[in-house]
Parts: sequence; structure tokens; C-alpha cells
Amino acid sequence: MLPALALARPHQYLKNGFVLLGPLFAHQWDLVTLSQALLAFLAFCCMASAVYVLNDIMDIEADRAHPVKCRRPLPSGAISLGTAKRLLAGLVVGSVALSLLVSGWVTLFVASYFVINIFYSWHLKHVVILDVFLISSGFMLRILAGTVGLGIAPSAWLLLCGLMVTLFLGFAKRRAELLMLEAT
Repeated sequence: MLPALALARPHQYLKNGFVLLGPLFAHQWDLVTLSQALLAFLAFCCMASAVYVLNDIMDIEADRAHPVKCRRPLPSGAISLGTAKRLLAGLVVGSVALSLLVSGWVTLFVASYFVINIFYSWHLKHVVILDVFLISSGFMLRILAGTVGLGIAPSAWLLLCGLMVTLFLGFAKRRAELLMLEAT
């Protein structure tokens, strides 16, 4: 159970808090809106975990050769490839089911997030600058799920600030990785 939990990376769920920005800034804190926002948050948690599992499946051989990533559940053998694939399928189905409980828009945004990350994991994470824009698009989909998906009109300021913050974080992360590589 612990290796499956480690593979799902729940410590990364904080990123899905972007879904909650819509109700927060629109001051829509009624029980229905907050319940829908929570379901959308959980849908993105499941889909984010599915993406991590997918990425680990696609990178299993490279991760086995990596000094740190080789300890992850899949490359270390703590979880079999078959189990990882079943976990991936279950997380995708759970995510879609949760998003369907909220709205078609949330389902569209969650599905778009998955499709973007399939291409990201497959090859686009190695394309400089485009990788950061794809990461940023995942955050923007979360913001849209928490606004449009909940029937809240997103303000231009929320969308613009969300885009700028996520691009800044993405480029800052890439810069930190480059500095670390230069140091080693």
C-alpha cells in the first residue's frame, strides 16, 4: 500500500489548490459551490496522480539508471508494471467520475490536463520553453475548472496573474535545475 501511495505522490496535491481560487476570489462560499470545488479538487488530485504514474511508467528505464529516481516504487520493483497500469486506469476513471459529478466543463478541463500530460510525458518535456508552458497550462486548467467549471466567470486579472505566477514558477524551477547541474 505504501509503494502505491508513494507512486501517486499525494504530497503534490497542494498544486490542485488552484481549483479553489475561483470560489475564493468570487466570494462564492456557499455549500454547493464549495462542495463542487472540493469534488473538482479531488478530480484533479486523482488525475495528477494518474499523470505521475504514467510518467513513471514511460520513464521506468531512465529512472532505473538515475541515482535518486531509481528508489521510486516502479523502477525499484516495489510495484510491478501491471499494478502501476491498473492504478493508472483506476485513477483516471476515478478522476473522470468525480469531475462528471461537478460539470461537463470540469470533465473537459480534467481530460485536457490528462491529454496534455500524455504528450508532455511522451516527448514534450524535453522541448525547452514549451515544457514550462505546458506545465503552466496545467495550472491554468485548474483555475478554469474552479471558475468556468463551477459557473463562476473568471476575471481577467485572475487569469493573467495565474498565468504569470505559473510561468514564473516554471522558469524558476528550470533555472534552479540548471544551476544544480552546473554545480555538479
